Amino acid sequence: MAPKKKGKKKDKKADADPLADIPVELRSLGVDQLRERIDAYQQRLNKSMSERNYMQLERDMVNRFYEVTKDESGQLDAALLLKDQEIETSEKNHQVEIRVYEQKIRHLQYEHKRQKKLIQSEGEDNIQKEKDDHIQHVQGLAADKTSLQYDFRELGLANEEEVKRIEDGFDRNFQKLKEQFDRNHTQLQTQYEAQLESLREDLELRRKVEIHEIEERKNQHINDLMKNHQEAFDQIKAYYNDITHDNLQLIRSLKEEINEMKQREKTHHKKMLQLQAERKQLAEPLAQKEKLRAELTQQLKNYTKDKMALKNLKSRCVDMEQTLKDAKQDYRALEERFRKVEKERDDLYKRFNKGVKEIRRRAEFKNIVLEKKLDLLTSQMNEKQAQLQEVLRTAQVDPTTVANISTKLDQALGSKNRLIKELQFEVHRATKTYNDTIKVYEEKLKECGVPLDEVSFEPLQTVTSLMPAGLVTKPAF
Repeated sequence: MAPKKKGKKKDKKADADPLADIPVELRSLGVDQLRERIDAYQQRLNKSMSERNYMQLERDMVNRFYEVTKDESGQLDAALLLKDQEIETSEKNHQVEIRVYEQKIRHLQYEHKRQKKLIQSEGEDNIQKEKDDHIQHVQGLAADKTSLQYDFRELGLANEEEVKRIEDGFDRNFQKLKEQFDRNHTQLQTQYEAQLESLREDLELRRKVEIHEIEERKNQHINDLMKNHQEAFDQIKAYYNDITHDNLQLIRSLKEEINEMKQREKTHHKKMLQLQAERKQLAEPLAQKEKLRAELTQQLKNYTKDKMALKNLKSRCVDMEQTLKDAKQDYRALEERFRKVEKERDDLYKRFNKGVKEIRRRAEFKNIVLEKKLDLLTSQMNEKQAQLQEVLRTAQVDPTTVANISTKLDQALGSKNRLIKELQFEVHRATKTYNDTIKVYEEKLKECGVPLDEVSFEPLQTVTSLMPAGLVTKPAF
């Protein structure tokens, strides 16, 4: 019996081994708490792994930067050594060049001093020589000056005698010219006085002749005036005689006309009596004519009315022509507007087809994406469910708890499925509305006389009925 008991204890220990690895503090926790702990530990693990990866990258980067910097530092040290060597060699060469230049400067200073002494001695000799030459030149110029002064005095004396001789000759010539001028002046004066006297005599004679001619012309003019005056007087006398004779003749003729007028008056009185008799005879025809005139006057009034009506008709015709022109312009404007509207309709139709195709493409793409997501989520859900079952089986959770969790999951999935079905219903309803809109639009085009061949609409494929879009009922879930 004892060995059997020992075997049972060993079996119990073997059965308890899976729970022995679980810490004591986790054994009393429920499934939700375990999941929370698992999620928290997983987040901490992910965070630690990401931080470790980040630190590893940072460490690698720092090491790489250190190696690169170390290499660059070695290169810079080598370059500095080379530069130091170059500086030392350049300093040595510079010192050598300085010594060479100092030696050259000493030689140049010595040469400069020697040349300066030579130039000073030569300059002093030349200055002394120039002074001697200058003294000799000044002495020669002084001698020339004295000789020139002596010559100038001699020339001055000779010129004074010549000037006196020329002045004497000029005075003699001037006296001769003056005497000749006086003689010529007296001669010209006597000559011009004689000419003036002869000219005065000629002018006096001419004046007398002109006075005589003027007196003769005056006498002739007086005689002409007297003759013209006599002729004018004779003409006036004859004129007034003619007027008097004409007046007498007029008086005689007027008397004769008065007698004739009296005779005419008698004859006219007789004619008046005859005309009165004729007037009495013509009174009845006159009444008829008056009646006819009244009728014609009435016709004239009607003619005025007809003329006014014709004028109104003409103005109305003009208005109608203007209205016709306006109607033609409106017709052209409406045609232009119709073309614009037709163009806009074509543009809208193109945009509508383009939008429909774009929406259809997006919807298809969205459906494909949703299907892929659905497949992915389904696979993930199956995996999660399998993992959950594994965890629950491993944790030996109470079946009632598992049933509650399953119920909640089923409810969540049911709500998601209902949402999916509602969205599918909205898609079907929108498709139905689009197809019904196309049908209505085609009917309107038929009513407007537009052939359907010019406008091609493509209805969407749907599983709905042919009823109007507003009658599509929501399916029962």
